[in-house]
Amino acid sequence: MLDKLKQLLQRELLSDNDEGEEAHVSVKRAAAALMIEVIAADYHFKEEERALLLSILQKRFSLDKEAAESLLAEAELAHKDATDYFTFTAEINRLFSQEKKIELIHILWQLANADNEIHQIEQHVIRRISNLLHVEHSDYIAAKLASIGHT
Repeated sequence: MLDKLKQLLQRELLSDNDEGEEAHVSVKRAAAALMIEVIAADYHFKEEERALLLSILQKRFSLDKEAAESLLAEAELAHKDATDYFTFTAEINRLFSQEKKIELIHILWQLANADNEIHQIEQHVIRRISNLLHVEHSDYIAAKLASIGHT
C-alpha cells in the first residue's frame, strides 16, 4: 500500500494547462478543501490525518512545508465558508482530467483510512464528491479497496 501511495504522490496532480498561476492556486485550494472535508467528516481531526494531508500537499504540489501549511490554512478557511462541495468540484472538473479526478479519489480514501478506520460519514462524503466529479462507481470502489490494501 505504501508503494502505491508513493507512486500516486510522485505523479503530478495538476494537468498541464494554460490557465495561469491563479487557476493553479485555485484548483490546489479546491482539492485541499475536499481533502479537509473528508478528514473533518467524522468530527475528529486526528494528527495522523493532518500529517498525511500536509505530506500529500507538499509532494503533490511540490511545496515546501511552509507553503503547504499556508495552502492548508487557505483550504481550511475555504472549507469553513463553504456551504456545499460544488464550488470545489466545479473547479476540479474544469481543470482536472478524468485520470486526475480518480487520483484525487484515491487520495481521499487514503486520508479517510489514515487512522486505520473508515467511518460511514467519511465514506458518504467521498461518494458524494466522487459523484460530483463524475467518477465511475467502479473507480470509486477500486480506490477504496486500494486504500485498505485489498488490491
